[in-house]
Amino acid sequence: MPRMLRILTLLSFVFAGLPAVVTAQEKPVYDQVVEILASERGTVRRWAYPPKLTVIHDGDPYRDQINGMVDMVNAQVPGFPGIGAVEFFDLSQFNRRLAGNTQFRMPAADYDGVAGSIVRATFAGEQADQDLNVTGSIFIFLTGLEDGITLGALTQSTKRLSRQFAEGGDMRCYFNVMSLNDELRAGFIFLNMDDALTPVAECLYEEFMQTLGLLNDSQGSSVFTFDNTGTVRENREPDFQLLRALYSQDVTPGDEAHKVADVFLNMQQPRLVGAVAQP
Repeated sequence: MPRMLRILTLLSFVFAGLPAVVTAQEKPVYDQVVEILASERGTVRRWAYPPKLTVIHDGDPYRDQINGMVDMVNAQVPGFPGIGAVEFFDLSQFNRRLAGNTQFRMPAADYDGVAGSIVRATFAGEQADQDLNVTGSIFIFLTGLEDGITLGALTQSTKRLSRQFAEGGDMRCYFNVMSLNDELRAGFIFLNMDDALTPVAECLYEEFMQTLGLLNDSQGSSVFTFDNTGTVRENREPDFQLLRALYSQDVTPGDEAHKVADVFLNMQQPRLVGAVAQP
């Protein structure tokens, strides 16, 4: 059986509760996997150490949801090194404007000597002894739009999505990651909390999963959450299967996305109903 036909045949059996075949407008699932995983160089990126998650908020910190999200990833993806710690930082305690008084810096080494593994944020007070400091590897910013725009500039997260975010409208959340040799070093997640239509739960889940290495959307996917539609999916198991494939012991940072897609495919075979011919 030709390789691609075999792939489509295998995947047509895999996802319980999902269509056996994709629509005419939708890419084959294998291609969706590659699209979601591939960096601009066609490689995969992932964390090699436990990142620290820091939530910077000026209102509801969504503690229960964020802690539950972290617990779920830690439990369902055994190859992931785990979230090292979760910290919540209330931005309302800083009574100066962010612009001109805030810095985000990535030191040469920090976590067990890993280069650039901790981002240090300093909120400068009127006096040096009034400075507020916080560290993290992945930052979630739950702020108003203006502060979100400033924080995007301070974290060098300014690109096409940040422009759309700044313009308002439908782009109510986005993320950015930084890497070194395809190992993730920093992640930044932005939510516009000024907009009552911001789907906070969906944004938190999707952008957090993407900072773990699921880098891109696959437009119109009926399988994965990362479809750029904000649709709530009851079945998120395919997302976690994809993350398990990325953090498989058979994968290293810098591998081609096609390799992880093959790992993902092989993970499905024990779940198939019926025999599928091997090449």
